[in-house]
Amino acid sequence: MLIADTPYQQVLIRNEFFYNETSGHGEYTKAVVFGFRAEPARVPMFQIMTEHGAQWARCPIHMIVTKPCEPLPVEVATWWDNYGYHFAVKEFAFLRGFSCTALGRDKVIRKGNYLFTIDWCKDGYSEIPDQHKCHHVIALESGQWIAYPNNRLVWADESWIKPNPQKEWRCPTKIYSAES
Repeated sequence: MLIADTPYQQVLIRNEFFYNETSGHGEYTKAVVFGFRAEPARVPMFQIMTEHGAQWARCPIHMIVTKPCEPLPVEVATWWDNYGYHFAVKEFAFLRGFSCTALGRDKVIRKGNYLFTIDWCKDGYSEIPDQHKCHHVIALESGQWIAYPNNRLVWADESWIKPNPQKEWRCPTKIYSAES
C-alpha cells in the first residue's frame, strides 16, 4: 500500500514547500491533510488539499504545522524514515485527546497532542522486536507536526497516569511464538 487515508486535519503548510525551498519562508497556506504516502528511506509524507483547490502529494512532515512557528530540522521532526510501502494508519480511540511529551534527537523535550499512528509491516525492520518502530503523529504545542516512536514519548492523562517512565526498561528482543 503506497497511500492511505488519514483522519482529516486542518493545518498550515510552510510556503517554502510550494517553491522548492527557494522562497516563501515565514509564510503559510491553509490546507487539509487527508492522506499518508509511504516511500522507503523518505520521511513521512502526506497528501494535502490547499485552500486554493490545489492537491499536493508528498508534503513532508516538517512542512506541516497547526500555527505559525519556528521550523524544526527534518531530523528532529521525525526520528525515522518510512520503513517501506506496507503500513496501516490508525487513530487510536484510547489515545484520542492525549497529551504527551516528546524527546527529540536534539535532547529537547517538547509537549504536544496525539493525532494518529502509522505502523509498519512486511519489511525487514518491522518484524524484528527491538527494531520495530511506529510513527505516532503529534501536533506540538509550538505548532510543528512530528512523528515519533513509542520510546520517545511519555503520555499524560491526569485522571490516572503519573508520568515517571522506568529508564531501566529495555526493548524486547525475544520473538514470542507458541509454535516455533
